[in-house]
Amino acid sequence: MIACLLITLSCKEDNVNENGVIESSWNGSETKNQKNSKNQTISDQPSPPSSVQTIEIEQLKEAYKDKNDQLFLKQFPADFQQFMDYFGWNNKSNQPNELYEESYAYIDYFFHLLSQEKFREFESKLIGIADNGVWQEDGVNFFQDLTLKYIKVGERYELIDDLRSNKAKSVLFFLFDGPHPKVDSDFASHLSPAKKEILETLFESGFYDDNENPDPIDQEVPMAYDISDFENAEHYFIRDIDINKDEILDKIVSADPYQGDELFLFIKKGDEYLFALKTINFSEDGGNQIMDVQPEEDGFVIKTVFPDGGILEADHHIIFKDQDWILTHTVYRTQSSKQQDAFIYVCDVKQGLSLKDRHLVEQLQWMPKEAQREMLCTKEKIN
Repeated sequence: MIACLLITLSCKEDNVNENGVIESSWNGSETKNQKNSKNQTISDQPSPPSSVQTIEIEQLKEAYKDKNDQLFLKQFPADFQQFMDYFGWNNKSNQPNELYEESYAYIDYFFHLLSQEKFREFESKLIGIADNGVWQEDGVNFFQDLTLKYIKVGERYELIDDLRSNKAKSVLFFLFDGPHPKVDSDFASHLSPAKKEILETLFESGFYDDNENPDPIDQEVPMAYDISDFENAEHYFIRDIDINKDEILDKIVSADPYQGDELFLFIKKGDEYLFALKTINFSEDGGNQIMDVQPEEDGFVIKTVFPDGGILEADHHIIFKDQDWILTHTVYRTQSSKQQDAFIYVCDVKQGLSLKDRHLVEQLQWMPKEAQREMLCTKEKIN
């Protein structure tokens, strides 16, 4: 009975406050959020340690000590929050996390292993940690520097180029974030045109000095495009089409399906192709995707389709007029239903929009609503 009483008193002394309320023994159990300069919500401090996390950290420490390379890479953090939980500073408790003091050694060893071809599968952890990351001193800054060096020395720019636009923006933000961000012109010059433009945009408005003044863009970063940027480049296709009615074949470059909505026009002058315009190929997030760009008598047509079944097509017809490219009309085709007697609505919609217009998408006239198609569209039989 005495032993039980002592155990009970001991438990109460550790876990109950003066008001009789049970409290967590971890000082950082409360969290608060802050916004980084991308307006993304991030944790103000690492999450409370769990038994699982403690085991994972111990496994990482053992793997590092024993030089068990495969286990070390598997246990190394895979995202920014986990990276902070291991190597970061706990702002709430104002104390270092478990591996803060050893962060440089662990991070350096991670990149040493990653430089070996047999461990390249773990490159995804670079992107996972950089995604949604923000600059901090010590281990975070060290990881940021080594990631930039790894991409440049190994020419692994496809790690950025292969990302969707939003994720690429988040990763590039982390890689160049800091007290006084400065773009690396050599790094930028190796990115695909679309990702290079994302980086340029970040330096125009995404970074701030002391949250007051935008950092000026490094003017050494090219602001125009060259046809050589796209030749033999992944995720783009090129079509030879006369786009300015001078009976000379020019070049149109488009992002591939699911690789963005960029469209670039180049006019042939002598032996060169001069950049003329960057516009859109009418691909949509979750909707129609670019299928092809084909020549027409007075210009060209951009063909898009919905790739996930059914019939949903849009042909955007463009002519060259008064030194401008005008979207004259769009022909939409869609299946009326999935019934046996279904047919195809063909809706020819007038546009009259310049491809140079920055608000082209907002002004685009879409397919008439279902209730209006009987009056505004024609019908085709399904073959």
